Amino acid sequence: MIRIKDIAEMCGVSTATVSYVIHGKQGKVSKEVREKIEAVIAESGYISNQSALSLVSKSSGLIGVAVLNLGESKNIMADPYFGVLFSYLEKEFRKNDKYILMLLDQSVDVILRDARRWNLDGLILCNQLKDMMIEVSSQFSKPVVTIDASFEYEYDKLVQIFIDDFNGGYIMGQYFLSLGHKNAAMIDDSDLEINLHRWRGFRQAYMESGIVLTEDCHYIIDINKEKIRDGLNRILPEIKKHSAVFCVSDNYALQLINHLYQNGMRVPDDISVAGYDDIPYSSYSNPELTTIRQNVEEKAVTAVNSMMRMLSGKTVKHNVKLPVELVVRKSCREVWRLRE
Repeated sequence: MIRIKDIAEMCGVSTATVSYVIHGKQGKVSKEVREKIEAVIAESGYISNQSALSLVSKSSGLIGVAVLNLGESKNIMADPYFGVLFSYLEKEFRKNDKYILMLLDQSVDVILRDARRWNLDGLILCNQLKDMMIEVSSQFSKPVVTIDASFEYEYDKLVQIFIDDFNGGYIMGQYFLSLGHKNAAMIDDSDLEINLHRWRGFRQAYMESGIVLTEDCHYIIDINKEKIRDGLNRILPEIKKHSAVFCVSDNYALQLINHLYQNGMRVPDDISVAGYDDIPYSSYSNPELTTIRQNVEEKAVTAVNSMMRMLSGKTVKHNVKLPVELVVRKSCREVWRLRE
């Protein structure tokens, strides 16, 4: 197996110079020498020994990704949204010579234990409850980035990345109203106050048009408590009373469309349905799903860049809110076009 010493001899430089290039210390090596060393490394197939590098640099090269996955019926890895998010996180960290370690079904104690056991360089916390996030970030001494937290918490070694969920709900409410849907509803996955930004935005759009959407129009299917199909069976008689339904995610929307079809209702002929996220399945479902797009790749890139800046001791923006946009496809129709 080729060694750093071998690369140094091939390039006519010291082993220290090769080490600087491998560890990204660009300021210590001229551009010409660096490019020469990088070319030899690429041609030789040299692979650094991560265990040895960890001992020398006191860095594992690992970033933990801890995802809240409560409930036996919930498989977070099967959720299309998280699958896309994790793939982007892995891709971006790999560009920075970092690798992710997934931490699922974790309590605060277990997250902290694993973080110390693996000597993690940082933590990405996804979908965490407020108390858990505060406790982990206050006890873990290295940088922490949260994704999809529903609240703001100021802390000097913590970056929070949000999606503008209130505006996403508001935009969908405006769109439904533009189609004449005054009798609309929303299907949500939580009744926790900190998670209701999409519902509040949706309701606000209607309120500004003089229409009050009461909690009777807000249906909860919490998959920590019941399966989605059981929840859809439970609320189906009420859903049929509405002309349009906004779902908290594309996953819920696509399952609702299928469930309606199995019960003799067609989308959008009989009822309009819209989702949130714009996962890949949304564009080739039947019908193609109208949804609110959040840029998952931008979210992952922002998370990785924030983590790398903190690891380098650079300044960061601690609260980052990313925009959303409406994507109109074929799952919604104007009221007058609905079948009698």
